[in-house]
Amino acid sequence: MKYSDVRSTGLIIIVTGGILTSLASCGGPRDVAAERARLARDGNGAITVAAAWPWSVRSDGFYWEGMKLAMDEVNEAGGILGRPLRIIKEDDRESVNEGRLVAQRLADNPDVVAVIGHLNSHVTIPAADIYDAAGLLMLTPGSTNPELTRSGHRLVFRSVNNDEEIAKQMVGFAELRGFRRVSICYVRNSYGLGLANAFEQRAQELRIDVVDRQSYDPAETENPMSFQRLVTQWKDLDFDVLFLAGMAPQAGYLIKQIRTEGIDVPILGGDALDTPELLFSAGEAAEGVIIASVFHPDDPRPEVQRFNRLFRSIYDREPDSWAARGYEAVRLLADGMSAAGSAAPEDVARQFRTMGAWPGLTGTFSFRSNGDVTGKSIVKTIVENGRFKYLEDVPVLARSHD
Repeated sequence: MKYSDVRSTGLIIIVTGGILTSLASCGGPRDVAAERARLARDGNGAITVAAAWPWSVRSDGFYWEGMKLAMDEVNEAGGILGRPLRIIKEDDRESVNEGRLVAQRLADNPDVVAVIGHLNSHVTIPAADIYDAAGLLMLTPGSTNPELTRSGHRLVFRSVNNDEEIAKQMVGFAELRGFRRVSICYVRNSYGLGLANAFEQRAQELRIDVVDRQSYDPAETENPMSFQRLVTQWKDLDFDVLFLAGMAPQAGYLIKQIRTEGIDVPILGGDALDTPELLFSAGEAAEGVIIASVFHPDDPRPEVQRFNRLFRSIYDREPDSWAARGYEAVRLLADGMSAAGSAAPEDVARQFRTMGAWPGLTGTFSFRSNGDVTGKSIVKTIVENGRFKYLEDVPVLARSHD
């Protein structure tokens, strides 16, 4: 296969028929893992990486554009170890059951050497068990639940900070700006609960008062009455910042209702709000909201500015954090394989654990032995004039308590 053939197709469809099924049934995870490693080390065809993501559900953002940009860049430079890179798409639909099916299909396919995904931790955690057992490396740029890396897996990595680290850095941000009384609100799912718990624990360690903690259903609608109970009690509560561990669009509806009722406290948000969907759902009420992010195109680092120019030249638009995450994940895998001298999952995993600080778009980082990143700071962004603006040391004044 020519590099140009890979570049022109971009999307490859997996056939899940008799060949893969018979391979799984005749052998087992160990046999598939051994065949995967053999093909990765000794094969001369394309190096196949899967992108497992809720493609049909999460259509906002430029995640695929970032991944394809990196794939094309790698192939135009000669591929990986002289072999072209191809990326295949698999849709988990944000479903645990569908995620398991996707993971099993990929685990049964010895041509696939790595998986980039999934997005949602409740999908990623059970999928990771399947990948690791089948000798398939997994790298997630989206799942932040700390439990993902607590199972002793050899081949599971994430290129984003977990909830505990995000909470730690956002509480530190609040402390430095003089906020001493915080209310916490979270969406009632594993992401919201985990991030809220981590934020509250860190706030208590720094002796920041958590004066209120509330939650909302992820199925809430734009109807103002959906959040009336929360907003009404906040109007009479003395606090100087709200931490929102939510997801768009519901979190955007809540922010809109907060501002409509005249509550003007600063709002800090978790990384799941780092999406254009927040701007659409909250509208003008999003102005001034500060979000934990992993990337912003205003970041002055040379590697970020180079990526911006390249992305704009091809897509004629500004990259978002998901474009950066997708691009970074592909380049990280390519660099890991090249440095290891092998595309075999075990070889790449060993390289990841021993590599020095790697200069990614979302920060310079390395990996801990459990697969978590270390050394990466989160980026803070603030909504100004309907867009996310890179936030360095923009002062945010706490309210006084006279």
